[in-house]
Amino acid sequence: MTEKRIIITGANGNIGAALAEKFASSGNSLLLIFNNSCDRISQIEEKYPKRIFCLQANLTNYKELEKKLNTFNVNNSWLPDSLIHTATLRSIDSKPLIESDYNLWGKIIGENISSTFNILKTCLPFFRKNKSGRIVLFGSNVSRIGLKNGSAYAASKAAIANICRSVSIEEAENKILINTISPGPVKIVDAHFSEEYQEFRQKYYQEQLQQIPMKRLVNFNDIYGVCKFLISEENSYMTGEEIFLTGGKL
Repeated sequence: MTEKRIIITGANGNIGAALAEKFASSGNSLLLIFNNSCDRISQIEEKYPKRIFCLQANLTNYKELEKKLNTFNVNNSWLPDSLIHTATLRSIDSKPLIESDYNLWGKIIGENISSTFNILKTCLPFFRKNKSGRIVLFGSNVSRIGLKNGSAYAASKAAIANICRSVSIEEAENKILINTISPGPVKIVDAHFSEEYQEFRQKYYQEQLQQIPMKRLVNFNDIYGVCKFLISEENSYMTGEEIFLTGGKL
């Protein structure tokens, strides 16, 4: 794959940081967007100082995001050709809908959808200027099977997949391809989550493993392989798709 200029959101998260490490080691130039913590990507920046840029931005604040990205691109003469949007707000309370807090439920849906809208609205003009672009959004297998005690998260991921389908139609004539990767459970480091949420995840993992024909969870290499193809020159036709990585579970 030829060198690319890639924006990765949620770059300090497990998936974002793993993808940043792999794409940086392949010789690409990356703009890593994070919200608060940057401990993981700081280590990547130290390894590849000439190819890594880090930018703190609140994806739910469109004006702030637009200003910071435009300023960065002008100051660094850096025009992206790819976007990988991994940032997400997970199910925080892990409760049935009937027991969920109204404001918290709305926060999960609102932040996940608005951050997707904001990053697309900010980046699409760059890709139109290039007259090409590759975009990968991150959904989840729960968009088709639901998520017990996580209806807001599941609903937001289904919305993201449909944003992808809609934008793919709108931007096809501009040679901008956009797809969604929707993995099943991904084994990540979850020590920073609350004890209650860790218990929720472990129970969910155990239940899902019994149903996965491959008998393992999705790993970062699985995700990277698909992502690498979707933003490569080899992909000249696939757009608007939701690609499920579930180890054979339908």
